[in-house]
Amino acid sequence: MSILVKLIGEKRLSNIYREHAAKQIKKGLKAEFQDDKGRWYYTFRDDADLPHTRSAKSQTYSQYLASGLSGEMFDEAYTRINELFAHADYLAAGVIINDLKELKQNIVNVDIIVNIIAVNYIREDEELAVISDSIHQEKCDFLKSETDKGRFFFRTPEWLNLLKKAGISSEESEKFYKDFLAKKSNILKRWSLLASQEYKKRLQKS
Repeated sequence: MSILVKLIGEKRLSNIYREHAAKQIKKGLKAEFQDDKGRWYYTFRDDADLPHTRSAKSQTYSQYLASGLSGEMFDEAYTRINELFAHADYLAAGVIINDLKELKQNIVNVDIIVNIIAVNYIREDEELAVISDSIHQEKCDFLKSETDKGRFFFRTPEWLNLLKKAGISSEESEKFYKDFLAKKSNILKRWSLLASQEYKKRLQKS
């Protein structure tokens, strides 16, 4: 596999794999691509065949998407707010709560989109109607790692379908992905600063 990757370079997991994938058959599914460990990812030939468990999970993530809030960011906000409440710093806690209310206007949370896409792909070592938390996370990590390296993610069929429905071009999607990473980083740093002792010392001096 590693030799093949070196030979293919940036074309890894692209058309070369897709041509071969068309010949793969698994439980009536359509093979789409392989990950960095050679495991096949499949989609259903008919969207109506998507198990209820996966459809429900996808809808849950879609609700998160509407608010711009991922589980990671919620956990971080919850932790920081608790820290601030513990120190009776209600003003700083209020700033974070206000940030949460405005997220849907300020951010398109690509982390959640990755989760939606991962739910709609079946990896060769998982059950169709069962969502394994560990495998799901591995799929998300793989898709994000490919994106961070500037390849693959924006070429997945599920992603392209989402873009088409939203009327967004692939080039535009890469731009708002970079915007998302920058905004997410800034928000998390802001929350961390609000809960830091250094910030409290600055307030005392001012």
